[in-house]
Amino acid sequence: MQVKTIAFYHWIFPFGGAETVTCNLGRYFAAQGFRLLVYTRHLVPELLTKEIQAIFELHLLPNTTRGNTPDNIEYLCESLNAEQVDVLIIQGATDFPFREVHPRIRSKVIFCMHSIPLWEAYVARSKRCSDLPKQAFMRKLEFLLVRKPADLFTDKQKRRALKLYTGFFSSIDRLVTLCPEYGEEMERLIRKSGCPGSDAPTGKFISICNPLPPSVLPIDQQMPKEKIVLYVGRLARADKRVDRLLTIWHKIESSVPGWRLQILGSGEEMEALQKQATRLGLERIDFLGYRTDVAAFYRRASFICLTSTFEGYPMSLVEAQQYGVIPVSFDSFASIHRITRNGEAGIIVPAYNLRKYAKTLRAALINETLQKQMREKCYLAAEQYAQERIGREWLRLFKEL
Repeated sequence: MQVKTIAFYHWIFPFGGAETVTCNLGRYFAAQGFRLLVYTRHLVPELLTKEIQAIFELHLLPNTTRGNTPDNIEYLCESLNAEQVDVLIIQGATDFPFREVHPRIRSKVIFCMHSIPLWEAYVARSKRCSDLPKQAFMRKLEFLLVRKPADLFTDKQKRRALKLYTGFFSSIDRLVTLCPEYGEEMERLIRKSGCPGSDAPTGKFISICNPLPPSVLPIDQQMPKEKIVLYVGRLARADKRVDRLLTIWHKIESSVPGWRLQILGSGEEMEALQKQATRLGLERIDFLGYRTDVAAFYRRASFICLTSTFEGYPMSLVEAQQYGVIPVSFDSFASIHRITRNGEAGIIVPAYNLRKYAKTLRAALINETLQKQMREKCYLAAEQYAQERIGREWLRLFKEL
């Protein structure tokens, strides 16, 4: 189909990874002459740069509580039709009123998943008693004896998560995942569910990686690296589990003199992680908070580490590779094999084995020959995410709609 106007839907904008993807795609689409809109329930004024406001027409929904309220449904239907939106890209927001809006608009609807399939189940399983909003004794007891065991030892949460996607699958035109492995898993799950539309052609499932914007700072492959290990991302327990990285660093810090661990990011775990670092007696660790100048840290660092329970397609690793930083990660999500080219452009550690991770990381920190070889592979690996290349994949998708 011929596309002139593209709209994105976010529950909050701009904010995190999915919103960054929208901004990166927006730069490419704007250069191609498309008109771009963003619909959202929450705008974050302090993050709205002049560039973002120049690229996107911003539409704030009337009701900020939920996406699927009657007033939001009416607003979306009227606005999407009035603005003659050809393609609506929903960036991971499962609260969008798919069934109510899709039949009433002319737009083709694309839903993009920004994590692993059924990631909601992993988040539910990670909940702790201390996360409960009300700390009454009987509520704690019920959580510990009933809900937590059910979450851990049954597929209850996966079935609940799958129901979200099967509920709107017939009301979208394409389901976009971050890599073929995720697409194949979602296709298998949806077909097995027998939900409306589950017999759709395989072409309804598409895999497109997130784009990597042009480097902010010049990339000098001959620039010497410093003895720095990075973590870049949110400080959240449900998925990121940065506490594991601190435990690993505690195991090796004394045996790798001169090396520092730098934590870039903010989140609800910041205070707990700082207390853990103090309790472990870590001496060469820096909590640097949320930073907008991440590229400057990538230029200097040698390694970037993740110890996540799950990830989608962590762009921090890809962005770091662009500057020759070597990723180290647990084998806890399928895309890590593509990012590291099966261990050529990064290091993969068996999932959740902290002892193995510490041993492997220490060996890499003291092996300069390995670092040089992997760094060269990292520069090459990052090229596959070039904005122009990923942008062309989106243009092909638009033509197929």
